Amino acid sequence: MLMLLCLSLALVGASKSQDTGQICVMSYEDRNGNRRFDANEPPVTQGIGVNLQSALGITVATKLLEASTYTVPGLVCLGDLPRGEYQVLMTSAQYRATTDLAFSAVVAPGSAPVRLDFGVTRFPVGTAEETEAQASQLTDEQLQRLQSIGMGLIASMLISLVMFLIGCLFYMLVFRRRRKRIRAGRRQGPGNPPASAVMQQVGMALSPAPAATMTAPATHRPGQGSPLLFADDDTSPNPGA
Repeated sequence: MLMLLCLSLALVGASKSQDTGQICVMSYEDRNGNRRFDANEPPVTQGIGVNLQSALGITVATKLLEASTYTVPGLVCLGDLPRGEYQVLMTSAQYRATTDLAFSAVVAPGSAPVRLDFGVTRFPVGTAEETEAQASQLTDEQLQRLQSIGMGLIASMLISLVMFLIGCLFYMLVFRRRRKRIRAGRRQGPGNPPASAVMQQVGMALSPAPAATMTAPATHRPGQGSPLLFADDDTSPNPGA
């Protein structure tokens, strides 16, 4: 394996101009997790991306491992690089890095290609399913919160609507009573007495008048007989009286 890698790097370096340099990244499966490439560790042939940036942070080149000419040994080589310092950023959606994700490399024209070893390990079985389950669980919690907030808003709106209807009903009752009073006053007019007073006057007019008591003037004097029997009677016992 090492001889194959050295031969590949030598062939790549020989095919390039002496005025520029190159950077090669080898991705391998770090089975023992020691962050070093061992002879019994196989290369990774897919799922790796390499981003090359200049010292100013400008992206110079980007390449995927699947699109590399040296996919079988797990190599991604970026050539025709002028002299200078570069930053290599590794990305992967299928593997978890055991080494650093960012490397610094200095390119010197005429020198051997810069080699960087990028160790990865596979995600544990079921991690993707657990991640999706956690995402769905968080989504369910968010939905429950949204539902509770929505129910609270609906309840507050219903209460406000009921209070508004009660207020409108009370206002209509008061307004109708006041309107009736105003109409009754307009019908009576400013000079007409109230209906109760008119009814009292009508009742008094229809009720029979009380019988008048006749009082006759007193014509009887003391010492005389009955005024009715002896007033003009010549046979009065006292004719000279």
